[in-house]
Amino acid sequence: MSKHIKSVGMGMFLAVALLAGCGPDKDTDGTEQPAASARCDDSSADYLAFDVNNHKPQDDRLTAIDAMVAMFTAAESDPSTAATQATALLAKYQDPSTNLQAKVKGREDKHFTGDAAAVGPALDKTITDAIEALRVATTKPEVSLAKQSFQKAGIYRFLYLSVMEELYEPSFEHYDEAYGYLGTGASNAEAGRRSLAKVATSRDADNGTTLSTELFSLMKEGSCLIETALKAKGTDSMEFGDDENYARFVQRFDAKLQSVLVYTMGHELHEIDLDQGSPDKAYLELVETEGVFRTIEPYLKLSAGSARANLAAELRTAFDAALAKARAGDTTWIADFKAGELLGKLETVFAIDVKN
Repeated sequence: MSKHIKSVGMGMFLAVALLAGCGPDKDTDGTEQPAASARCDDSSADYLAFDVNNHKPQDDRLTAIDAMVAMFTAAESDPSTAATQATALLAKYQDPSTNLQAKVKGREDKHFTGDAAAVGPALDKTITDAIEALRVATTKPEVSLAKQSFQKAGIYRFLYLSVMEELYEPSFEHYDEAYGYLGTGASNAEAGRRSLAKVATSRDADNGTTLSTELFSLMKEGSCLIETALKAKGTDSMEFGDDENYARFVQRFDAKLQSVLVYTMGHELHEIDLDQGSPDKAYLELVETEGVFRTIEPYLKLSAGSARANLAAELRTAFDAALAKARAGDTTWIADFKAGELLGKLETVFAIDVKN
């Protein structure tokens, strides 16, 4: 198998056989760890980190992101504070204690190689542009637009790419880091979910799905797979593709994580369809939908002529036309956009049922 798989899109659900036979060992820093069999035991309730210190930087970045979103929310309540909040937001983003901006700038899309993988600088611009849009906002709708661009086009994509980048670099440390970015917490308790785990929880509430628990179960499954593979090799890291079972697991995890984003797009399209008589709300939901779409768009386009590639092209054309009109204050975009029809096509292509 190649050591770099370029496409791990939604359609690549591959079977994977769990490896057995885990034995006790010590962590890479010499501290006693739970017997390896504990990670391969389906009855184990919690995620067992290889070293809890591995995911502390990710935990801290999620805390910083939550604080930044709260600053947007404060400005929504009082738009007169928008400029002040923007200054605080930028400082939080650039804070060297979390190194968040540097991580964003350096983020790569491991589905690709070369220039196509170097998405970090553009992602950083998306985030800083949203902060600057907050700085000049004077009304609640303007603040809300900046907030949703920050979250959906910026932070969601950063979090998704961060989880996947860590999984593409198989080691005990990187696996814990992927877990940290996912935001489930050790027990996946609903009240403690953050990041994309919290987004999955919202989609489960809307649609009666179990995405949040499935992601957590997969994360635990993968910890068994990577532990088994690395211990068999007598090392604490390997190249992606060195172990076929782990590589296939990453594909399955990617598909599930992308499904959270697809359901989120469907939710927003549904909201646009409901809010056709409220241009400000519909515009906000348009920004949200297009922002989420940016994350999965590159993967839908990989198979030219496929149903997914065709849908991606149709959505991009519709988004670009609608946003151009909405930004100019032309509300005719709402009727032209045909959100209900686009939602139906999304449901058909991805075989999902968006309920709310």
